[in-house]
Amino acid sequence: MTDSYQDRASCSLPVPGALEDGLLMVNGDRRVLWCNPALARILALRPEEIPGMDVLSLLDGHLLPAIEDTASARLIRQALEDGADLPELRCRIRSPDGTRRWFSVSGAPVLAGQRLIRVRDATGDLDAHHFRAALGQSPVVVFAQDADLRYTWSYNQQLGSTDESIIGMRDEEAFPANGAHLTAHKRRTLEMGETVRAAVTLNIGGDLRVRDLTLKPLRDAEGRITGVTGTAFDVTERDRAETALRERMNELRCLYTITRLVEVPGITLDGLLQAVADTLPSGWQYPDDAAVRIRVDDREYRRGGPGETPWRQESPIVVCGARLGEVEVRYLSKKPEAAEGPFLSEERMLLDAVAERLGRIIERFQAEAALRESEAKFRGIAQRSFDLIATSYLDGGLNYISPAMERILGYPPEMMKGTDWEDYILPVSLPVWEEGRRRVLQGRSVEGLQIEVRRKNGETAVLEVNGSPIIEKGVTVGFQAVGRDISERVLYERLREQALDLNARNIAQFAVLADHVRHPLQVIMGVADLLDDAETAEILSEQVKRINTRISELDREWVESRKIREFLKRYEL
Repeated sequence: MTDSYQDRASCSLPVPGALEDGLLMVNGDRRVLWCNPALARILALRPEEIPGMDVLSLLDGHLLPAIEDTASARLIRQALEDGADLPELRCRIRSPDGTRRWFSVSGAPVLAGQRLIRVRDATGDLDAHHFRAALGQSPVVVFAQDADLRYTWSYNQQLGSTDESIIGMRDEEAFPANGAHLTAHKRRTLEMGETVRAAVTLNIGGDLRVRDLTLKPLRDAEGRITGVTGTAFDVTERDRAETALRERMNELRCLYTITRLVEVPGITLDGLLQAVADTLPSGWQYPDDAAVRIRVDDREYRRGGPGETPWRQESPIVVCGARLGEVEVRYLSKKPEAAEGPFLSEERMLLDAVAERLGRIIERFQAEAALRESEAKFRGIAQRSFDLIATSYLDGGLNYISPAMERILGYPPEMMKGTDWEDYILPVSLPVWEEGRRRVLQGRSVEGLQIEVRRKNGETAVLEVNGSPIIEKGVTVGFQAVGRDISERVLYERLREQALDLNARNIAQFAVLADHVRHPLQVIMGVADLLDDAETAEILSEQVKRINTRISELDREWVESRKIREFLKRYEL
């Protein structure tokens, strides 16, 4: 019997639309006395098969196994076994093809020893209940109007399931301020059969509410348009949030524009402040009626009418702790009241942010001007310096060379840009240069580095170089060198050393010469003493004395020469 039910239920339970209530009469022995055709259709049996059957076996074989809620099936079975009353019980039944419908099962005595059991399709009731529950918890307004556009039915969550306040009225009567606008939309639906969507603003009890309106034609069974049906969602808060979001976006665009203005190449402070004055109204509620004045020192930058109005707000421009001016925004005509007169609290925050930003921008311009002045002074000193000045970066070689380089080495500065020091240093000085460069790149300064370089004409020059690191963000990225030509000094020192060496050799020769001359003189004096010719001996003795006197004078000059040499070496003259 169960198989028969499943075979035939697929063509009975899934049938859409509400079915008639199924009824059957049961005696005290639980035997079916009578049933109506609707019950036979529900159970997928022929009407003549049912009378005389045990009601528990009947339902247990054709209805109860399909109930999804086993607890409900158990309650129904228990009531049938005990012969007790069965209050209305809703349960969901699943057909073999998987579709589901809700049924209501109830039982009560009608005559002595007899009971009437009712099986009813409750799917439509539950759908209506769920629809009413969802509608009651939503902000939607649902309505219907006839061909004359008079309200025939309306649901409003705030007024209850039936809004009697507008039944029989037209829109011009229900909403005098907006009736013509609403009627125009509904006429279009009524006459053209179109679905219309529109956002409308209604004055409801002095409160402006925004409704998202959807209108569709209401048709009869023959498809003729007999009226209009529609839904209206209250989107006031959403509209306000979107308006606030647009205003915030305008504020962000305003700040972004100001930020971009700072990055415009070559823009002056005057040009930037005027551009800010022209941009600022876009961040306010009523940009077409807004005027701006920016004052910095004794200069003013305006946008809009110059006249004074009472609807104004301003914020100070502070630079390095001192007030330098202010930013002022004013409306040229009266506007609705807000947080600060006609101005929103967000507009106050925007104005303060712009003023603070302008203060930082002015500080930056002043710092850049001071830097340019300092660089100009440095460049002037470097350009006029007799010492060469050059900066070199690790990733780009020489990038600044002072004019003194051309005077010293003969290379024009523009010819040397992008090259390296090693291109000009002679091989004999490369080890010394590499050691000094290594120390500089370690962050240390180097002084008195002597290197030999090649001039443009091929000659050799000797430079004395002082080097210091160029550090950016804590990293050495290059070095600066200051050098002077010491070629003549080196040549002088070499000649001086040669002169001192020659002088030393001469002094030594003088000492040897004196000893070598005195010894023969002593021999001559001894021979003169032995001569018998006194006159000749006198002459020889006189000449020896004269030679000895000259030698003594040479001795004294030798001593003086030695002292002078020691003095020259001591003081490096």
